[in-house]
Amino acid sequence: MNKDNFLGLDGDFTDFEKSKFVVFPISYDKTASFLKGTAQAPKRIIEVSEQLELFDEQLAEEFYRCGIHTHKQIGSNNLTPEELFDEVYRTAKKLSSQNKTILGLGGEHSVSIGLIKCANENHKNMSVLQIDAHADLRDEYEDSKLSHACVMKRVFDMGIPAIGVGIRSFDKAQYEFMQQNNLDIYTPWRIGESPNWIDEIVSKLSDNVYITLDIDGLDCSVVPGTGTPEPGGLGYQQVVDLIIKIGRTKKIVGADIVEVMPITASHTSEFIAARLAYKLIAAMQL
Repeated sequence: MNKDNFLGLDGDFTDFEKSKFVVFPISYDKTASFLKGTAQAPKRIIEVSEQLELFDEQLAEEFYRCGIHTHKQIGSNNLTPEELFDEVYRTAKKLSSQNKTILGLGGEHSVSIGLIKCANENHKNMSVLQIDAHADLRDEYEDSKLSHACVMKRVFDMGIPAIGVGIRSFDKAQYEFMQQNNLDIYTPWRIGESPNWIDEIVSKLSDNVYITLDIDGLDCSVVPGTGTPEPGGLGYQQVVDLIIKIGRTKKIVGADIVEVMPITASHTSEFIAARLAYKLIAAMQL
């Protein structure tokens, strides 16, 4: 077991040349607007992932056998959002040029922008599935267009179709932007009124899908460790069922998990994030 590697893997299963996937930890929370601490999450998620079983209890397979390389952690709060974006994007381009599928671990949500840009350049007909409590559609926040609050506006500006799931926090300006541009948002109450919401969402996604999973998309009673918790979110199994359905019907070309904030004396949030990370790797192989 190697505690520096995702799932504690060692040997051939982590060899870069042989691995299909790269877990890419990105430490950054400079633009976080409430509680800080998400910069510590990548390391903690990787540490607790050693405790996960390698056999998936739902899909009845061992999905680590394709090879999962853990990249060295990048990022620092000494970087500006623009510098962080450049570093993430350049690293992702290098990894994808070597035919690696990337699973990013943040850090705050701003780390996703460079990953999504890279994936979109590598895959035609790509859409983004955003699991999140917040719309993240501000054009600029606290003097930065690369803030965590601007992620999905940057995705919109790239011309990438997107569907938001679990969204339940946005201001009037963002609401009007969503209405004017016919953005498809599945709020918790819309999900509650739609028995077939997963099938509806999957049918609207393109053939290639990038999943950005902000952990606050889950209810804060499930995942308390996040910087801006919002009540009324998704349950763990709802998220898993959605991910697996996408994996079975579409091609997941990349993903990230962001906004986990470790809490002293509690590892629940990091364990859930690690579980979801392995579920994403599994779904990419279905």
